[in-house]
Amino acid sequence: MDKHDIYIKIENEIQKNKDGLTELGRELFNHPEPGFKEVESNKILTSFLRENGISCRSDICLTGIRAEIGNGEGYHIALVADMDALIVDDGEKRYPYHSCGHSIQTAVMAYVLKMLNDMKLCGETGGRVTFIAAPAEEFIEFEYRQKLRAEGKIKYFSGKQNMIEQGIFDDVDCVISMHVNGETGTLFDVGSTLAGFMVKKAVFTGAAAHSGAAAHMGKNALHGASLCMDAIAYMKDQFPKEAGLQIHPVITQCGGSVNIIPDKAVLESYIRANTLEELLEAGEKFDLCAVHSAGALGLGCRIENQTGYMPLQQSSEINEIIYRHMREICPDDRIVKNVVSGASGDVGDLGYLLPTVQFGFSGIKGRIHSSEFEITDEENVYLHTAKIVMKTVYDLLSCPQLQVKNKDFSERKEFYLKNWLYKEQE
Repeated sequence: MDKHDIYIKIENEIQKNKDGLTELGRELFNHPEPGFKEVESNKILTSFLRENGISCRSDICLTGIRAEIGNGEGYHIALVADMDALIVDDGEKRYPYHSCGHSIQTAVMAYVLKMLNDMKLCGETGGRVTFIAAPAEEFIEFEYRQKLRAEGKIKYFSGKQNMIEQGIFDDVDCVISMHVNGETGTLFDVGSTLAGFMVKKAVFTGAAAHSGAAAHMGKNALHGASLCMDAIAYMKDQFPKEAGLQIHPVITQCGGSVNIIPDKAVLESYIRANTLEELLEAGEKFDLCAVHSAGALGLGCRIENQTGYMPLQQSSEINEIIYRHMREICPDDRIVKNVVSGASGDVGDLGYLLPTVQFGFSGIKGRIHSSEFEITDEENVYLHTAKIVMKTVYDLLSCPQLQVKNKDFSERKEFYLKNWLYKEQE
């Protein structure tokens, strides 16, 4: 059977399963849960997989899932989806809501695995496909995640980061993922980047003193934080515009009162950049600004690091396949290409380690990350995206010349563990 015939079989399979796929998407959408709390989502997905004859592990990083089909030693594709929802505020109350569309990608990727298994495509090619549902992509609820870390239940605030550290992706060759976008008048985007970020806290310590009678006997910690903010403002000029550097520090704590020299001041900031090199460089320069501003005034300074997400640089080779299948659905002017985004996601960490794509799709109205979010085009968000993923998977499994890999995965992971994940523990 030639490739064209397989494509037709894939389209027929999707049509046969369209009602089930849509219903799974609706069910997941109606069970929104924040990160590391995706208990009902876990039950829905594991029940779906097992009812369709697919065994799975369902306890990874508390609520994460891994299910694999195919038993060959060939190319191994991971279909990666996020499970978690956000907390939104509609002006009257706060509640969990799938305002970032993660329920869509999770339903599509789980159903794609089911359809690939039913069609026995992996057996014909000798490859493997693994569905990985990752918890806690949204960087929220820090106190809860800190509690989980103190209890030894997680090490990092992101689901994928915990999964990477645990070796869940060690035998994977490439990653396919997808994410809703807010573009109007288009159906898809391809080749977009995401910014990386890290979180910094600089704690300045000095000496309290009476601000009227003996100000000279104190050491003003607030002056250190203020000087650091000036230094950071000047330091940002050392990066080109295309670096996408964003540093906007704020003072979140300050000791003392109107008649006491403050002996403590805390300055916090996200650092965002478009490339890993510039992000790490900016982090080092932030530390220098803080430490030397403190040193100039005889103050103490402690830097606390919170690991964020790496920038996403997508696989151009796999995106060429993705784009070709998008063009089968719509004309070129309905596809947005190579958007440089200031948003971030932990898929960027996967993109550093493995050839990774995250294509975008439309079909919603209302602002993403708000209570206005609503799915309006179920055909595009569920059926068209499934078609793109399934055809891309088949192309990769059946054409060895398309099978891109990072042969230096081990070296990349070693650097990642030592210089990224473990940095916050210094």
